[in-house]
Amino acid sequence: MMEKKSVNFKNSSVLVVGDLILDCYWYSKNHQVLSEQLTPILPINKIKKQPGGAGNVVKNIADIGCKSKIIGFIGMDYEGIILKKLLNHVGIDRDLIPIKENKTITKIRILSDKRKLIRLDFQEKYISKNINLLYQKIVHSLSYFNILVLSDYSKGTLVDIKKIISLAKKMSIPILIDPKGINFEKYSGASLLTPNLSEFENIVGKCNKEQEIFQKGLQLLYDLKLSALLVTRSKNGMTLFQPQKKPVHFPATSKKVSDVTGAGDTVIAIIAASLAQGYSLEEACFYASVGAGVVIQKTGTETITIHELNSALNF
Repeated sequence: MMEKKSVNFKNSSVLVVGDLILDCYWYSKNHQVLSEQLTPILPINKIKKQPGGAGNVVKNIADIGCKSKIIGFIGMDYEGIILKKLLNHVGIDRDLIPIKENKTITKIRILSDKRKLIRLDFQEKYISKNINLLYQKIVHSLSYFNILVLSDYSKGTLVDIKKIISLAKKMSIPILIDPKGINFEKYSGASLLTPNLSEFENIVGKCNKEQEIFQKGLQLLYDLKLSALLVTRSKNGMTLFQPQKKPVHFPATSKKVSDVTGAGDTVIAIIAASLAQGYSLEEACFYASVGAGVVIQKTGTETITIHELNSALNF
């Protein structure tokens, strides 16, 4: 275990490109059922809205005191206005491309007594005729940042992720990717890929033993020519794979899990900020595992502050 200390990310800067989502939480204290038609009735007593997807990643980065910028698509609608407002943060520079024909991707989660009842999704994908504008914005911004994070939620922003990876590689900027879907080939050559266990198993097949995770992790690392692979495993912590090194396991730091929504965003955010600051990848993953331990104790898409991270590191 590494020695406990205070960390700061004052000199680091991270560029985030990815799918912007508006996350809404509708809370109900109790729900009742009308006997006549068996219609459930939910009196909503609280509504919370937060940046989701790549928006949650960039907010996590900013909340731990790191300079950041977000590039992505947004709809020209009320939800888009709300999302822009939610991203109005001292640490976030926004460069958003509005799409007239699209609504802002929105997810509404309805909860009763902390239990998720249903999730309603609006707008499946961002479909832009102006994808070149996205690449121009990325090229113009890359040289001002230490690290590039690609936050892929399969919502249409990163349709040609290979092109973005090669742009960053030409400029020697490390590329961290939170992947989605069943085609990981497109992520070849990334500096770090951070799938959760189920995303990892979708690619390599079911892993019943620890040894299988280790073997298949190393195989995927080589197949995709990655500099590193981090498999996040919820209550079982996370495992880091690097070429010519033994896998390193980081145990979970929290036994209490309220909600894992957005925990992967917190992990990639802390790793990006740490690497941008000059910490080693092992240190970055250790800080991220501690940060994730704090976030999963909160309900909803939540972020962690630098104060919370340092308190947890020195606990």
